[in-house]
Amino acid sequence: MRLPVPVKVGLFALVVMGAYTYYANSIPQIQSKPPEELSLEGGNVTPEQLVAAGEKIFKDKGTCEICHKIGQKGTRAPDLAGVGAIAAKRRAGVGAKGYLVESLLDPGAFLVEGYPNIMPRVDRPPIGLNRSELWALAAFLQSQGGTVDITLDDIPKTAGAQAVGGGAQAAELKLPGDAKAGQAVFSGKGACIACHKAGALGASPVGPELTQIARIQTPEYIMGKILNPAGMGTVAGYPPGVMPATFGQTLTAREYLDLVSFLLTLKGDGAATAKR
Repeated sequence: MRLPVPVKVGLFALVVMGAYTYYANSIPQIQSKPPEELSLEGGNVTPEQLVAAGEKIFKDKGTCEICHKIGQKGTRAPDLAGVGAIAAKRRAGVGAKGYLVESLLDPGAFLVEGYPNIMPRVDRPPIGLNRSELWALAAFLQSQGGTVDITLDDIPKTAGAQAVGGGAQAAELKLPGDAKAGQAVFSGKGACIACHKAGALGASPVGPELTQIARIQTPEYIMGKILNPAGMGTVAGYPPGVMPATFGQTLTAREYLDLVSFLLTLKGDGAATAKR
């Protein structure tokens, strides 16, 4: 018996789909997991282990190394060489431990001369360290020229409360902007590439590099910096008054939202190529 052509086509399609399904299911699946958070509460940890954990946080999740260096001048934030000893003399009546914890949880409480108030709280998004991570990071900073004697009790119990359960990723801001269109504004009408580098875009050193801006700054800072550059402070090492204060007039509301949406994609994980 000869089968009608439509039936033959249908049977052939089923065979092909079955073959592809079998092949797909035979490929080992990789389960995606969120980054694990460090938890030291209730456990025994030596000062050496604490410092090692803190150094890793300093370089990775804490994003501290993007702005701060140890033993290197000319960065956008203070050099932290010897900060463990310096911390004891920064503020009258505040010891090293108190100053270091305060500098992480309330950076604007005391500013080093020549540096603006642009550091975000590290226990809030976009960084979002938990209490254990704050303890380890403070211990690492204390180890730079000082004796590590900071304990978990020196970290407020309320610190890192907003970072528990996913940290900055859980509080990611979603704007009704188009990051792809914002990239076009960055390169075109906004002329941001005339002063800033963002991944593969731009090359000028006139303004701070923005390749990882979304990892180290809050959306509020980014949004405010576009509309009122001087009001958000000038990054150390760069001349003040260069960034135009007229974007609120020259950009439409849509272009502004698109530009902010693009900047919020800049986390240093590849070239700056926004997706819709």
